Amino acid sequence: MKASMPRVLIPLAEGFEDMEAVIVCDILRRADAQVTLAGLTAGPVRGARGIRLIPDVLLADVAQEAFDVLILPGGRLGSQRLGEDARLTSLLRKRHEEGGMIAAICAAPGVLAAQGLLEGRAVTAYPGTLDPHSPHYHYQETAVVVDGPLVTSRGPGTAMDFALTLVELLLGPEARIQVEVPLQRSNVS
Repeated sequence: MKASMPRVLIPLAEGFEDMEAVIVCDILRRADAQVTLAGLTAGPVRGARGIRLIPDVLLADVAQEAFDVLILPGGRLGSQRLGEDARLTSLLRKRHEEGGMIAAICAAPGVLAAQGLLEGRAVTAYPGTLDPHSPHYHYQETAVVVDGPLVTSRGPGTAMDFALTLVELLLGPEARIQVEVPLQRSNVS
């Protein structure tokens, strides 16, 4: 692994959306990003559909380390639990204040909204997660929305687009092509 590879932190809470965590982690690792899965508590973490992931570390052990992006997977219960974790919400506020990249998919943009971190931004989320008429942000119904250091996406079906967008933002368009073409997606030649 090259020293210049981006460092990615994905916190996991019980009830995370399985596809979003696994696909995002997989795609970023295919791009040689250094992805760290961090559990809120010790031991395996069960996703909403029953997949059990064993985190690389505890969030508490890496919360003070530098990462290029903090990615929140969705899942209603997983997102709720992420939003209830004081260490994570503190880390999110700090990243926001410093202009650090934050990415959230599905229900996870709701965690950012609850912390007041979407103010003035273009965003998307799983339908019903955010108020599409809120005066605090500009809601869009596209698969992935990039607004400065904030990247949001709609749900499990957009997880691959979300992950590939992050590859492109972190490593450039050539890296995205190198990862995407072997996946044999129908819209890639």
